[in-house]
Amino acid sequence: MSNISGGLRRYLSEFSFIASVGLRKVLFWTVFMAAIFIYTSKQTEYDFSNGIKTAKFAHYPAYKYLLSVLWAVFAYTFFAAIYELTYGKTGKKHVLLSLLFCDTIMLALLSSATGTAGAVLYLGKKGNSHDGCSKICVVFDKFCRHMEVSFGMSIFACFFLVWIILYSAGAIKQ
Repeated sequence: MSNISGGLRRYLSEFSFIASVGLRKVLFWTVFMAAIFIYTSKQTEYDFSNGIKTAKFAHYPAYKYLLSVLWAVFAYTFFAAIYELTYGKTGKKHVLLSLLFCDTIMLALLSSATGTAGAVLYLGKKGNSHDGCSKICVVFDKFCRHMEVSFGMSIFACFFLVWIILYSAGAIKQ
């Protein structure tokens, strides 16, 4: 009976390792695409009353914050995957704990930046008559579409980080 439980434990450990590396790979590409969508979000429109107006991510600190956090998570995910591939197969708890700790920090940063960008996107779509903010998405629709895609992918990346954290926590428990 102990032979079966040992084999099952080894199988579950191997599955957890493969799932964690696979989720990191998907997270890597999701964050990369979200960053590219923000970086390419520039739209220029001609306004008859004020001339040419341009909207791009550099005009909004929330989008610059999200872009910088996305690049940081992108780089972290690359190095974490290499670290996990190199040392994670040994199953040592300190390797998994260090990844769990860093994943949690990245989740906090990414969720903070995503929430901030989402608030700015909401104001761009709905406006705020109390503060005099007009709806910019009426004029800059391409810009807002890029921001919506990036915002959605960032939320998706947050969920992937949560799954990675759960897998790491489960692997530590075993």
